[in-house]
Amino acid sequence: MTVSFRQILESLSSYETQQVLRKQFEAANHADGERMRHALEEGGTAQSDVGDSLRGSNYNLNRYTNVVPFNHNRVRLSGKADYINATHVTVSQTGGRYIATQGPLGHTRGDFWRMVWEQQAGAVVMLANPVEQLQSKCAEYWPTPVGEVLKLGDLSVSLGDERPLEGCLSVIARQLKIARGAEERAVMQLHYTEWPDHGVPQSPVPMIRIMQELERAGSFGTGPVVVHCSAGVGRTGSFIVLDAARRFFRQAADYDGDFVGDVFGSLRTQRTLMVQTFEQYLMCYQTVHYMLNSRE
Repeated sequence: MTVSFRQILESLSSYETQQVLRKQFEAANHADGERMRHALEEGGTAQSDVGDSLRGSNYNLNRYTNVVPFNHNRVRLSGKADYINATHVTVSQTGGRYIATQGPLGHTRGDFWRMVWEQQAGAVVMLANPVEQLQSKCAEYWPTPVGEVLKLGDLSVSLGDERPLEGCLSVIARQLKIARGAEERAVMQLHYTEWPDHGVPQSPVPMIRIMQELERAGSFGTGPVVVHCSAGVGRTGSFIVLDAARRFFRQAADYDGDFVGDVFGSLRTQRTLMVQTFEQYLMCYQTVHYMLNSRE
């Protein structure tokens, strides 16, 4: 007999359920680690799943040497220099499309905005701060203060407005404009400032407010939502799981099986280390439980 997802959520507080979830996570983590280890050992050979990321100058475009995209679903920029550490991610249960990417380095800010432009993305979710625990986690890739313009190659980025999201001081909403020649496009950036690296948020409310804003704005544009933290895996993967769950359960009362586990398993086949720690994995279940039992 198939257990429903709501039944799993109702048993979350039990030691037995948490142990089952831990074993599931550890098994997926081991398989993912082995796949990436073999891929990195094969290096730039034709057999490597990640060879494009290690080839020539591409190696210096990665923030972390062990977090690189697979060849088959990496985002490809136009032109000869087509590499960026970013992955096309899809959620089959909802049809949702995302780009999971690392926080830009100082010398990849132009590539980041080229990607946003070429993929016609209208919304960027930022889940890291430029500096965390005295370490650089993400270059500041937008102009400050309001009214300033940042020139990056043939693109220019300007900041039109910056303020806390209504009712949520830990999320900064930035209204940006990206232009190439005479063509301009609006881009909304939602920056959650209080999610610790490798950790979990103290409250689910800021994440839910970000999801509500994405929905209210229609996610802007016609392209995927760009999501990044520092490496573009732990916090990024967790957010995608939660956004997918919110979208799915807006239309469905229940799910046969384990929704979080199924989406997590799919994400791990698309980009390494998505939902990086067991604490983040368990938080996904707890947050979905909260969403399903509260009035937004």
